[in-house]
Formats: sequence, C-alpha cells, structure tokens
Amino acid sequence: MKRFRLRTKFLLSLLAITAGLTTVTLLIVRYDVEKQVRNSLQEDLRNSVNTYQSFEGQRQETLTRSAELLANLPIVRSLMTTRDEATIQDASAEIWRQSGSDLLLLAGRSGEVLGIQTITAGFQREMAQGLLRRSLAKQEAKGWWFGGGHLYEVWIQPIYFGAPSENSTIGFLAVGHEINARAAEDFGKIAASEVAFYSGDTLVASTLSSAQRLILAQRMHGTRTSSDGSPEEVKLGTETYLATTVSLSPKNDSSVSLTVLKSLDKATLFLGTLNHVLIGLGLFSVIAGSFLVFLISHTFTRPLASLVVGVRALEKGDFSYPLDGGGGDEVAEVTGAFDRMRANLKKTQDEQKKLEERLRQAHKMEAVGRLAGGVAHDFNNLLTIIRGHGDLLLDRSDAVVAHRHSIEQIQKAAGRAVSMTRQLLAFSRMQVLQPRVLDLNAIVADMGKMLPRLIGEHIEYTFHPDPQLSPVKADPGQIEQVILNLAVNARDAMPNGGVITVHTRSVELSEAEALERSPMPAGHYVLLSLADTGHGMDEETKTHIFEPFFTTKEVGKGTGLGLATVYGVVKQSGAYIWVESEVGRGTTFEIYFPPARERVTQGKDEPKPSSEPRGSEVILVVEDEAGVRELTCEFLKVSGYAVLEAKDGFEALDIVTRYTDPIHLMLTDMVMPKMSGRELAARLKAIRPDVRTLFMSGYSEYTSGDQAASQLPLLQKPFSISSLAEKIREVLEGSAVEDPNTKRVVLSE
Repeated sequence: MKRFRLRTKFLLSLLAITAGLTTVTLLIVRYDVEKQVRNSLQEDLRNSVNTYQSFEGQRQETLTRSAELLANLPIVRSLMTTRDEATIQDASAEIWRQSGSDLLLLAGRSGEVLGIQTITAGFQREMAQGLLRRSLAKQEAKGWWFGGGHLYEVWIQPIYFGAPSENSTIGFLAVGHEINARAAEDFGKIAASEVAFYSGDTLVASTLSSAQRLILAQRMHGTRTSSDGSPEEVKLGTETYLATTVSLSPKNDSSVSLTVLKSLDKATLFLGTLNHVLIGLGLFSVIAGSFLVFLISHTFTRPLASLVVGVRALEKGDFSYPLDGGGGDEVAEVTGAFDRMRANLKKTQDEQKKLEERLRQAHKMEAVGRLAGGVAHDFNNLLTIIRGHGDLLLDRSDAVVAHRHSIEQIQKAAGRAVSMTRQLLAFSRMQVLQPRVLDLNAIVADMGKMLPRLIGEHIEYTFHPDPQLSPVKADPGQIEQVILNLAVNARDAMPNGGVITVHTRSVELSEAEALERSPMPAGHYVLLSLADTGHGMDEETKTHIFEPFFTTKEVGKGTGLGLATVYGVVKQSGAYIWVESEVGRGTTFEIYFPPARERVTQGKDEPKPSSEPRGSEVILVVEDEAGVRELTCEFLKVSGYAVLEAKDGFEALDIVTRYTDPIHLMLTDMVMPKMSGRELAARLKAIRPDVRTLFMSGYSEYTSGDQAASQLPLLQKPFSISSLAEKIREVLEGSAVEDPNTKRVVLSE
C-alpha cells in the first residue's frame, strides 16, 4: 500500500466507502421490507385471533342456548327425578343425539355423574366426575375439561324441578365441544394459518406436521410464561414461523391456550429476488462512480497529501503536528475542520481521563465505605455488650471502689469506640439521621460562637451569610459536625495562623458548570463553603483525603476520620462536596445542598426524666446476636418487665403463637438472617394486631431513602439501660398509627 499513489489510495477508499454505503442501503431496504412483512404477519395473526374469538363467541351463545333448552326439556327433568343411574345413562344417548355436541353429561344435584356420552372412548366417567366438581366448586357456567388426551370446551346448565326462580336444582346438564385435529384444521383453514391448542404444556391438537409438532412441543414446554398475544419468532425444523399465543381460559387461569403461527419464510420468499436486483444496481453504481472519480481525482488528491500526513500523526497520538491550512478552497476548509476536530478530540480525551479517575475514586470510596460500615455494624453489637454489662456492674451496690474505677475506665474507652464507629458509619452513609428543614445561616452562626475558641486566637474567623438563603433538609447535629471537622482541618493546615472564611449563598449551576463537577446535575443549590489560607494540598493528597484513616498529620495527632465523616454525612444528606486546593494557596471546601421546599422547623428539646422509667408489661425481644439479646433481656428484667426472647423471626412467631397471655411490645433488630425486623412486624400483625413494635439497629442501610422507615420508632445501637427504658416507655405510652408499608401499628410522635 505504501508504494501506491495517493490517487489510487483515494480511489480504493472511495470504493470501500461506496461499497459500504451500498451494503448498508441494501441492509436497510431488506430490514424495512422484512419489518413491513413482519408487521403484516402480526396484523394477520391478530385478525386470526379476533376471528377465533368471534367464532368462539358465536359458538358459546349457540351452545349456551342449546344447554338451556335441553335442561328445560320435560323428558330431562323427569329423567333426573328418577336418580337411577342405568336409566339416565340409557336415556342420555337420545338427548346427546339431539344436542349435536361432542360431549353430554347428566349429573345429580351434588355433582355425581349419572350419565355421560362422548364421541371418544378415552374420556372416562371418573375424569368427568372430578372435572365437573371442580367447575361446580368454582361456580363456572363455562369451562375447559382435559382428560384422557381429550380437551373439551364445556357449558354447564342447572336442571330445575320447577321455575328457575324457585332455585330447586335437581341436577346439572353439561354439553361440550371437543378441540381435536378436525377442529384445529377447520379453524386453520378459516385463519389461513397453522394453529395449535394447548392444555397446560400438553399439545392437544394442531395443523402442523408430526415433526413440527414434536419440535414445537419441546420448544414451548415450560417456556410459555404469558399468553398476552405478543408475537414470537419460532423455528420449526427448517422453517421459521411468527407465532402468537392467547389464553382461552378465564382470567387468572392460563391452562388452555391457542397458538396461531404464520410462516415467515414463505412471506419473505420474494426478498431473495429483490436482493439480487439491488446488488446488481449497487455494483453498477460502484463501478461507474469509481471510473468517473478516477478521471477527476488528480486535481484535488495532491493537496490532500499533507492532510494525510497530519492524520497519520494523529494516529500516533501527536495532536500538535503542524498542518498547511493555506488557501480558501474546500481542502483548506477540510484541513481547518480537521484541526478543530483534533483539538476537540484532545480536550475530550483529557476530560474522559479526568472522569475515569473520578469514577475509579468513587468506586474505591464506595467499596471502602461498605467495608467500614460492615465493620462498624458488627463492632456496635460488641460495644452494646461491653457498655451494657459495664452499666450493670456500675449499678451494683456491692461493687468495690477499685473495681468501679476500672469499670469506669472501660466505659470511657467504650465511649470513644462508639464515637469512632459513628464516624465510620457517617463515612459509609449508614448512620441513623434525624433530618429536618433548617436555616443553614442559623446553624453556622451558632457554631461561630464556639469556633474561635476551638481554632485559637492566632486564626481569624469570618462568616458571610446570604440573607436570601433557601432552607435545606438535613440533620442539624451532623451539619454542625461537618462544620466542626472542616474548621479543625483548616486550623491544622495553618499552624502559624491565617484566615478561615465561611460563605453561604444560593447558586444556579449551569450545564457547563455541572459538567466540571460530575456527577452533579445542573440546577439550583444552597452552597456552604469554607476556605482557609493554609499550606494547601497537591493532587495526590486530594485523591485520598476522604478515605477513612488517611491523614497527613504526625502519628498520634489524628485518626484520619474527620474528612471521611464529612464525606459520609454530605452524601447521606443528598448533597455534593467539592474541594479546590493548591500547594501554598490554601484550600476551599464547597458543599452543595439541594434546597428544601418546606419551611424551616424548630427542633424540640424534651426534658429528660430524672430517673430510669420502669414497667411491668410483657416484652418480646428478637435479636440474632446472642450477647446483645441476653444483655437486652437483662436490662428489661432490671427495669421490671417480663421478657420473652427469640433468636430470629421464626422463633418469635412460634412464641407468639404458643404464648396465650398479652404481649405489649416487640423489641426487634432491624436486620436479621432469615427474616428482617419489618417483615416480622408485618407478619405479627396478623396474629397480634395490638402488639406495638420498637426496632433497634446500629446503622441505617436498610432504612435510608425510605420515607416510611424513617418514621418508625428506632433505638440506635449501642444503647444504655436508661436510653432503652426511656424508649420502651415512649413507645408503650405513645399513640398508635399504621406503618404505610407493613400496615404495622407503630408510635406516632
């Protein structure tokens, strides 16, 4: 190829393009024609189904009327009053002949078959007996009976002794039409299609050949999950069909169905001839066009040589190769367009690399968050046991003073561990939040009263609020934690003093601005920014700052959870965080909150009881962790309650079933194996609708984003005996409403 002239290369390229376009055109034409054929076949299938349904309606009307007339014949009434099976069986032959049906059945008032006449010997009296009683149990006037390889469409008519209004039923008469090969062939001729009747997965009758029936039965066995009439392509041997299946049974019963098939191969047979004509025209066009282009290509192929060199340079990744864009002809315009395309391509690649890096970082943060949340959840159960038993030991009056000091130290260490697990849960977005609509300016202003003392006198603190700021919905305590962590981080970045500046304002993010802050969508936001004049960060540090336990401080001067907590709270609040920083030029953290539509709500400070509340009610404790379950039961017994305990939902339901005395409250873990707490509460309602429910959980992975779950009474792990006792009394003494998801009676605050 290198020894060929540029004109030859251009010609070969043009040949390839022309051939490709011709091929695409042929494929499009073929696709369009085949699509029209398919649409036509689908319309024919629908018409065939409609034809059968119309035919079925007429037959139903005829046979229903025939059944009514036969049931009202005096000879039938008098015959049924004899209740003699032999007499009725003999006489039923003449009645069957008069009915013109394929099946006639006379039965007593309780459904016992007294006489039966069929055109085939395979349909036995015992089969008819069971099918009749099933239809009578369902109170069906029309049904499908399948037995002994025979399928009947049956109409059932009561036989009255007197007038029907007197409701003096003395028996039942059933007439049926058999769906057999003859019926399938008759309908196939009317619909000009192949048809197949099914009872369940059994092929009863069809117009297909024996080999095709076998293939269809194997293909359709167990795969007909719906009979809504949607067309489906089926290959039977060497021939392809378009098939549609409709249910002939009543609603909610797909036991009997009809499949109508149209041959797709026969309908598209003419496409082969059409393809030959189109290919011939395409080849003629390619040859004629190539000859003309070869004659005139010399006038413009030479200026393209430099552009080709530029293209080759671009293939090697050289985006800065100089191009000759002189002149004002079309080649110059193409060269200029190529240069602009090359610049846009380089910009797109750079942006793609940045987006890929952000995506990898997001995936890594998500994975670390899941790991941290899982560890914190398990650790919460352990801390519940440690702190709980510590509380019990401290409450003992006979505790030795030296031992009491050791227990207090254990409690302090456990408290620090609780704080660390809550930071891990905050990072992993699994902590239990209590969001409300709040004024961000008020939160920052209140924090501004304590921040100067925290950051030190060598750092200047300023706050610039937006007076027209929209409210946001978040947990005020967690937002205060975010501001505190960012301020502490800024203080540590300015050991020699500096300035911390906090801004709040409403911003409107355009599409271009949102693209730079992916995955933020464009729109209206409430911005909280905190900037410092510290030493800043490089790009490598910026990619790790939100990872748990990552810190640039000296050993022993930080846990590495401050910014990880900020990241988790922001994400769990539905907000976005962005950081801008350069070495030596400080750092700015920007948090974008979605504005709230509701008005600002004020938090309620409820007075704490002076002593632990007690009670005497019966409480069922359901917890899969043995240590937590034993401790919780011990807490409740100390507080005066009678306790029943279960290790999972199934054992709890068994206890509730066997326990005859009242159960006032169920305290259950939210997340358990085999059955979740909410599922257990829903199933308990059917047994004990008056039992109230209190959930306990160490994290909110299974309640976040669920509006109903956020309103449920929840006890957060780890808990103390006092917090448990207070929450128990709060639920027992509160008013009851229903959980809209589980219909479970819960506490209304």
